[in-house]
Amino acid sequence: MNYFGEDEEVIGEKKWDWKNFKSTKDYPVSNNLLNWVIGQERALKECYLCLEEWVHKLKNLKEEKWYDAWTNPDKDKPTVTKTAPPGPYLLLLGDPGTGKSLIGRALSVHLTERYQKEDIKLQDVVCWQNEVIPSEPKISCHQAGEGKRILLKQKLKEEKKLFLQRIGVKAIIYLMIVVASIFMFAGFYYLWQEKIAWDINAMTAFGEPLQTINNGDFNTYMLDNFISIGTMTFLPAGMMLMFLILVTVLGRFGVLGAAKGVGGAKATNVPKFIVDNSKKVAPFIDATGHGSAQLFGSIAWDPLQTGGLGTPEHQRVTAGDVHRAHQGILYVDEIKNMSPDEAITLLTVLEDGQLPITMRSRLSGAGGTAAMAVSTEPVPCMCFLVGAGNFDSIGHVHPALMDRIYGYGKVVRMNNDMENTVENRRKYIQFIAQEVERFRLLPFSREACEEIVNEGRRRSNKKDSLTTKFRPMISLVKTAATLAKNEGLEVVERRHVKEAIENHCKTIQKQILEHQMSERGQLLDITPTGAKMGQIYGVAVVKDPYSGEMTGNVLTVKGFLEKRDKKHSGIRGYYKVTGIAKEGQEQFIADSVAKVRSVILQKYGVDIAQEYFTHIDFAQAYSVDGPSAGVTMTILLCSLLEGKSIRQDVAVTGEINVSVDDVIPVTAVGGLHEKIKAAEMWGFKKVIVPAKNYKHSIDPRDYSIEVIPGETLEDYLKECLIQPENDPKKTK
Repeated sequence: MNYFGEDEEVIGEKKWDWKNFKSTKDYPVSNNLLNWVIGQERALKECYLCLEEWVHKLKNLKEEKWYDAWTNPDKDKPTVTKTAPPGPYLLLLGDPGTGKSLIGRALSVHLTERYQKEDIKLQDVVCWQNEVIPSEPKISCHQAGEGKRILLKQKLKEEKKLFLQRIGVKAIIYLMIVVASIFMFAGFYYLWQEKIAWDINAMTAFGEPLQTINNGDFNTYMLDNFISIGTMTFLPAGMMLMFLILVTVLGRFGVLGAAKGVGGAKATNVPKFIVDNSKKVAPFIDATGHGSAQLFGSIAWDPLQTGGLGTPEHQRVTAGDVHRAHQGILYVDEIKNMSPDEAITLLTVLEDGQLPITMRSRLSGAGGTAAMAVSTEPVPCMCFLVGAGNFDSIGHVHPALMDRIYGYGKVVRMNNDMENTVENRRKYIQFIAQEVERFRLLPFSREACEEIVNEGRRRSNKKDSLTTKFRPMISLVKTAATLAKNEGLEVVERRHVKEAIENHCKTIQKQILEHQMSERGQLLDITPTGAKMGQIYGVAVVKDPYSGEMTGNVLTVKGFLEKRDKKHSGIRGYYKVTGIAKEGQEQFIADSVAKVRSVILQKYGVDIAQEYFTHIDFAQAYSVDGPSAGVTMTILLCSLLEGKSIRQDVAVTGEINVSVDDVIPVTAVGGLHEKIKAAEMWGFKKVIVPAKNYKHSIDPRDYSIEVIPGETLEDYLKECLIQPENDPKKTK
């Protein structure tokens, strides 16, 4: 069979020969991120429906001139009763790695294309000073790209004003310096003239020599003249100089336009550009894990906010994620982690499509300051909410928020796998080529691609499916490419992929589990050879309680059975199973223990709890749990009752069930791949699994051990029990 088909396909205007391609080199990778989403056709279909509804909503708002109310900052904004209709929204639920965030990013790219086609314009948002009520800054919205022009125009206007102001101030300063200098010069000139008059002993106006005044004391004479002359010259000059010093100090504090406030912002009346869509690309804002201030905007605290010396209120406004995502995608992963307060505020955003920016966090350090009193006019925030989470989010998302999503949007389940078809195997080639281009890796050979597809099938735990959890597969692709590069090769080969799978690309939980099993395995008494009475090997899994990772484990199960006869007439029979989960733990195995008793009663007509002394022990085990040990215990008791040895090179797993129509069925269990690999590692020749599991999940080509399906207990006994005439123990 040709794994990828035999036809040629046109991909991105290029022909690709699926029958004869040798590697992923030159595979045409699409530039459209939506084409990168693989195996999520249903989710994409729902996304497209929501996008059509979203574009229809924006077109109607455009026709109704809904945005006109925001073009003028002095114009009243729409009231809540006239806001845009809510919705649509998306909530993507699924396991990690299935492409939820990729869909969110791809939708924003698709929106940009639709906006261009429908002539829907994105918007810039500008925050203006409110001269009447400074604590209520005004808001205006403009077509994308206009915001920068408006800001530039206002800055030029402000600079012109400041320039004229600086010119005027400098002119006054220079004039005052000149006048002060004249006064100072005049003062010194008059004092010099008085000294000359004293030296020549000039006559006073009363006809007396100067040196006869003040008893001929020159100092007293000059001091009297300094006071009279200084009052008219030095005093005005000094007052002018003090005024110049005051002007300089005030200029440094911003009164003359040179002050620095929050983030170095000038104390200016120029509006602040808070949402920039000049690139004209539909916004994609990842708000995962953000708090209230980041989500809904905030007002910065300025330590110099009193007396008009700090940054004006409108310059301290910062837009939130919901405002920056206006007309775009607001993506919130792990949406269940939103606090109740944040969820309630988000409801306002979703319902009204507008939200004022104010201080929302009392833990911001600005509590009790003027920043708490600042609140802008409503700011438009019509965002397309795309929430994401695991399936456990259903019960943890705020009920009111979940109700809005159900009412105005859609909740979509992400697929964990897709059908194992030629078309989907080709999509795996696409996935590999995408990662090769993204990380600049070596191309993958056809055989290496086949091995990655096989690994995708194994990870789906279904024979006819492929996993869509691609994020863990990325590590596999990168590691295999690195191994090939280290060898100096030009193409990644199958062996590199196998080495990456077996040795390099395991989660830390799986590494820890395998290490624990390896350490414990050195102490286990497991010998998969020969035949024994009263001993059988079962395969189980050990699961990490946090990540769900599993690794296989082999259990040695031993049994003791003695019939209760006359000499034991005074003693009641018993049925004990040790090595299993104790009371108070989950005890899923308790049902299997009870069913084994009923199955034996149905098959042999004996009650092992009344007519026998029965003890089954999971040797060297502790707290074994789960239903898959049921068939193991049943085969062990059948061996003891029939006196037939059990093949020790055969391991078993399966859930035993009560007989219907004299047929004792063995039904499916979990963790088959890990169980079979454990039996393979320990050297068993065969492993018997439920027929349902075999049909659903198992491809024998994945294992070197023989995997045999069993539908009923008889199928298991046929493979496990040795007939007396063939029992080597009996013939000796």
